[in-house]
Amino acid sequence: MMPHLNGWMGGWAGRGMWIWPILVVLVVVVLIVGIEKLFRK
Repeated sequence: MMPHLNGWMGGWAGRGMWIWPILVVLVVVVLIVGIEKLFRK
């Protein structure tokens, strides 16, 4: 981890922490949909 990234993450940790679970769920949904489309062909 770079030093400047640590400060950026520190600013996020306080108010933007709720956004990480939402991002993870979105990525998982996109992956599942993509994999299903590949297997349905």
